[in-house]
Amino acid sequence: MMDVVSTSTSPFACKVCNQAAHGNHFGVISCRACAAFFRRSASSKWSKMSCRGGSCDQETYSCKPCRLQKCRDAGMDTTKFQYNREIIPQVGQFTLPPPSIESYVGRPEFLLFCDTDAPNAKVLIDVRYLLEEAGRILNYGPESPVFAENQLKKFTQGFKFIRLNMENLQKVEYADQKELMEMWEYYFLLVTKWLMYFDEFQKLNRHFQMTLLQSIWHVFQKLHKYVGTMAYHKMYPYAKKSNVIIKNVFMDMENVTIDTEWMSDYPKEHVMRYLMVQTCHDFDILAALQELEPTEEEYTFLFAHLCFQYAGKRYQGDILRVTDSFLEILSNDLHHYYVEEQNRPRYFLRLAKLMKINNAIQRSNFFQKAIWESRPKMELGRVFNVLKIEFSHPEMFEDSGFY
Repeated sequence: MMDVVSTSTSPFACKVCNQAAHGNHFGVISCRACAAFFRRSASSKWSKMSCRGGSCDQETYSCKPCRLQKCRDAGMDTTKFQYNREIIPQVGQFTLPPPSIESYVGRPEFLLFCDTDAPNAKVLIDVRYLLEEAGRILNYGPESPVFAENQLKKFTQGFKFIRLNMENLQKVEYADQKELMEMWEYYFLLVTKWLMYFDEFQKLNRHFQMTLLQSIWHVFQKLHKYVGTMAYHKMYPYAKKSNVIIKNVFMDMENVTIDTEWMSDYPKEHVMRYLMVQTCHDFDILAALQELEPTEEEYTFLFAHLCFQYAGKRYQGDILRVTDSFLEILSNDLHHYYVEEQNRPRYFLRLAKLMKINNAIQRSNFFQKAIWESRPKMELGRVFNVLKIEFSHPEMFEDSGFY
């Protein structure tokens, strides 16, 4: 399980200089000194210079260009600036003005109406265990031998990680911190095991593998909720529409009690409204899935298409080229599946219905509203400190609804 510790006792070391870290600065766990140096130097003349003396050992001494390069190699990026981490006065030729009230309360002036007595302590969620376990799975390979005529068929052998046993579902009436973290752990490792059945993914270097894995696990999770919920309502047609399948449990979203005190100092109703920006309820999509009844191969293609398409849009560049090549391979294999195995040369209508579901999901709360359009709201939530959660690897939770 994941450990939760306070940032005041954080055991993390600065990714740049290995000194005690202060927090997440510019997307990297780092100390105040390195964060301040990067803030001053990222756009300075040092960014265009090479090593000044040619003798930096990178351990005991680094010149400014080398130190700046170390910051960038660690992952620091000016686009990941987080406001109000530190208040550093800008010293110029004039005398600095007296400290403002903002300096004392640690908030911009327009936020002073907030409750300044609320605790400022952060809950740091350490997910290093998950990354280490994912690395072990990547080293070990698929759980069972994979033999098939093409990539789609091989990938479909991992469908066992998508399929749910509806007869052994447990009902959850109270969801707390433990339940949420178990869900994160379940889906992150599930997606890792699923990807190991795709040869093209196994050919990638470890950096690309971890980048894809950290970006798509929560996309897989949301689609999995759709598929599980559809299967549940198909088996139990008279069940309440508010029953939703998550992981291997079901919740009545109208009656479940969710503990938010550990993640926020705001009232529960405010926190839930904030989190529900990325809610996943659209029964038109569930009805379309139930009407089409996709095969395992079609489900596999649907999951892969949605996940890889999202990763390509998020990262662009080399990742986009990789995911586009993945989708081209899987599309050709799907064509072969329809024509040769299903004897359906005129499969356009069925494929159109499958892609209609895909597009509907992207236009629904799930993608268009929940991910792309909710980013400004999530950023505003960070400014208002709605969630007092920080992650050891924040890139893993981007667009997840918690970061």
